[in-house]
This record gives sequence, structure tokens and C-alpha cells, in this order.
Amino acid sequence: MNKAITSSMYLAVLGLLAPSMALAQGAARADFVSGPVMTVAADGTQRPLPKGGEVRSGETIVTGEGRAQLNFTDGAVVSLQPKTEFRIDDYNFVEADPKSEKGFFSLLKGALRTITGRVGKANRAAYRVSTTVATIGIRGTEYGARLDNGLTASTIAGEIEVCNNAGCTIVGKGQSAYAPDNNTKPAYTASQASQSPNAPPPPAGANLFTGGDSVTPTGGIPISLLASGPGYGVLYSGFESGTEFALPLTSGTATFDQAGRLSTFFDGTNTDMPSAHAEGMTDGTVAWGRWSAGTVAGYAVTDTHYVVGVPTPSSALAGLAATDFQGLGAGKATYGFMGATQPTAMNGTVGSGVSGQLVVLFTPGTATLNALLNVQIGGGSYVINGSASGFPSFSSASASVGCTGTCGGAGTTADMYGSFFGATAERAGLVYKFTGAGAMGGVTGAAAFSR
Repeated sequence: MNKAITSSMYLAVLGLLAPSMALAQGAARADFVSGPVMTVAADGTQRPLPKGGEVRSGETIVTGEGRAQLNFTDGAVVSLQPKTEFRIDDYNFVEADPKSEKGFFSLLKGALRTITGRVGKANRAAYRVSTTVATIGIRGTEYGARLDNGLTASTIAGEIEVCNNAGCTIVGKGQSAYAPDNNTKPAYTASQASQSPNAPPPPAGANLFTGGDSVTPTGGIPISLLASGPGYGVLYSGFESGTEFALPLTSGTATFDQAGRLSTFFDGTNTDMPSAHAEGMTDGTVAWGRWSAGTVAGYAVTDTHYVVGVPTPSSALAGLAATDFQGLGAGKATYGFMGATQPTAMNGTVGSGVSGQLVVLFTPGTATLNALLNVQIGGGSYVINGSASGFPSFSSASASVGCTGTCGGAGTTADMYGSFFGATAERAGLVYKFTGAGAMGGVTGAAAFSR
């Protein structure tokens, strides 16, 4: 046989095998590692996982007190939080052979945040995340999951399906579901799948994905933080001299710290600033958070919530009125819940969660909307429902408030102030206050939404 032909055939075979050989070397790469993260093979062999290290199908990632971000070969990103164990049960992705793709994983403990890749896009059955409580399937999405005394799953974008022995629940954008065990059907909840309980804070200066979380920034998926400078608008609600307040949009110059939290805001006269942060979150377009203490407009304030971003230019309004965003008709759009601060009461009570949505109609002159919020605090579930108009800022005075559970009062009303943010109003944020919560006194908070 001709030696040259043999070499050519050998090289051709290598070319055909290249995708499979690459896959055998690793299903994912660790693009971010903090702390002593380990991988455990099926035979129990352990090895440290450094930044840039490969993870193979069949291995379990154990974060301990650390955290890690995995980038899979299909483009998926998985952010693992402290005290988490995540196993890659069976993973295969060869772009030239989509029928062979599969991504089967197990969340054994802890919490994760993920943006899914190409596996499962064409064949939903090719993707699942299993837990002892329920299984998560996708429909093309970004979501978080936490396994702690049950499973909580929250959808940031797209849609997931959470199933167990008792049935399945579809969890859409801005929704969360909770299942306490494998024999109880997952039910909707206001809680968010955020970080693992008792997890340490992220490393100083970490640039981490936080949109939709209800706690101090955690995770591991990089985002662009807001850049300090002029052109920003801010909304506030909180407490001053024992009285709740909420303020409409104010324009000025904002500065942000390394975690993306609002550090100062200068309105041309006063410089607002915190003396201590309680929460801070951002998705790169809008930021929201809470100062446990600080100053606003020259006044000393406590438990002050904010939403800040670049307001949508009025010149964009005409285009929005003619746009069919979601197949609902010209100018109509639904904004799903993206994240919120923990609501706080005048007596120091801190709430457990917030959910809601905005339904908006853009017209050439303004925007009209209905805002719906569910605020969980003090054992009660306070539902705020109010209509508003305006662009880019809007307000809803004396919105109705109803309550179920342990409620401090009835017939109370709420005030909400909000604004659209981004070049085409792709984000919205609002602050709120209401009274009539019994011994808790007034309640304030902030929430962010995404179209």
C-alpha cells in the first residue's frame, strides 16, 4: 500500500474524530473559580479544579466554601454557589451530530444559576437537572435552583418545567416554584432561588451576575456593571424621622462600587450616599438595592431602597408605540419580575420576598400601565395593584392593597413611583410605600422588571 495514501487516510480519520476527542477531554471549562473547589470522579478520585481547568462527563463539582462558573461546549453557563455539589451525569455535544446531544445533570445540594446552551433547544428531552425532590426541564431559558429543605426554582428568562411524582408545574419568566418533597406537586411561591443558606459573601470586587437575585450579589456569570457618570435617574423609598417616604425620579450623576451598588448620587444640589449597604443588585442595565442607613436630599434616612439606571429617552417613545413586542399588538408589552429588595417595615421587620409584573401600553404621547406586586412581610402577603401613566417616569398614588395571612390592617393604600430604563425601555423599576401594616408601621421597597 502507498505510504502517502496511508498518511492521508490517517489524517482524514483524525479530522473525523476531532470533535469526539475534544469532548472526551472535557465537557466544560471552569472560567471562574474562587476558593478550594474540587472535582470528584465516579471512582471517588478527587482533584482540585483551577481556573481554566476541564470538567468531564461523570464528574461531580464540590464547591465547599468556594464558587465556580462552568462554560460548557454547547455554550451553556452554570454558576455554582458555595456549599454546592453538582454532577454531570451524562453530557455530549457534537455540533455536526445534534441527534446525539444530551445534557443530564444532578444538583445534589446547594444552589446554581444557569443560562442554557444548545443542548435541549431542538429536543427538550435531551436536557434535565435532577434532584431528590423534583426534575427540572427547559424550554430555552435562564433560571436558578436551590436545594435546601425542598427545591426552589426561579425563572429569569424563558420557561422551565418542574416535575415530581405528584405532577408538573410550568414556571415562566419572573415566577418561582417550590416543592418540599418528591410527593408534593411544585407550587408557585414568592421566594427566589438565590444563594445557598449560610454561604459566605463573594470575593471583594467580584464582577458577578445578580439580576433576579433577592440577596447581595452572588453567582459567577460575568456582567457589565453600570459605569459611574452623569445621565442617570434614581427612585427612592425608605424611612426618615420615623416616617415612610417614596420619591419620584430624580436626575443626576451616579457612582457605583466594585459590586455594582449605588455609592453616591448627586442631583446638582445634594449628594445622596449610604453609610452602610444592606443589599445591592444589577443586571448591567439597571441596579437596585437598599441602604441600611445614609442620606437622601440632605436628610438622614434608614432602610432606604433605590432603583437606578439611564432613563429611556423621550425620543424613543414613538417607535415603542408602533412596535409589536410579544405578539400582543402595537405598543403592548408585559414586563416580568426580575428582582427586588427585601421589603422593610418601620419597626425593623424585614420581608421574605416580592414578585409581580407590569402590563404596559405605549402610545405616541405617553405610556399607561398596570402594576401588580405581591409583598411578603410579617407573615402577610400584601398585594398592591395600581394604574399609572407617564414616560419615562410614572406614578400611581393611592394604589389598592389587599392582604392575606397575618395582616396588620385592611383597606390600606400604597404609593408607587417608577421609570423605564434603557435605550428602548427594555427595563422598568419602581419603589413603593404603604401603611396599615399594624405594629410594623409603614412598609417600603423596590422592584425591577424586564420586558
